[in-house]
Amino acid sequence: MEAVDELEPKIENTWIENLGKYLLDISKYVTTGVVIASLFKDMDDSSTIYIVGTVVAVSTLIVGLVLTNKKRKRED
Repeated sequence: MEAVDELEPKIENTWIENLGKYLLDISKYVTTGVVIASLFKDMDDSSTIYIVGTVVAVSTLIVGLVLTNKKRKRED
């Protein structure tokens, strides 16, 4: 029974770290999308795309970095 109890925190930490990596990837994809969208000059409301893209990219970057922080306190 002790082996199962010790395994649960590792599984939870792995899940959280993978979610953080996923959010970092989303941040990169949104940033790339905004840069590619800026290549199209015929867009009517490009400022909205820049603002929304920047907000989404920065927010997912911050949350991803927080979730992948490896300096967590270990419970001994």
